[in-house]
Amino acid sequence: MSARITLHCDREWQYGTCTSQLFTDALTLDQARAEGDRRGWRCHADGNDYCPTCSGSGEPRRTTVVHLHPKDRP
Repeated sequence: MSARITLHCDREWQYGTCTSQLFTDALTLDQARAEGDRRGWRCHADGNDYCPTCSGSGEPRRTTVVHLHPKDRP
């Protein structure tokens, strides 16, 4: 069995929402958010996550897949 934790940007505005996502193979939400933090994501205490662009870092939006446990793959 494999797990996948995906962070979704929670930015909303009048006409839509941000579609950025960070796909990870993290085993816990804390691991996924720690990786997100290393990649410019902002994870707030209220449970909202924001991509680098929407959190103000100015990096371009992109979808990223992060393999945190590559040796655990069959």
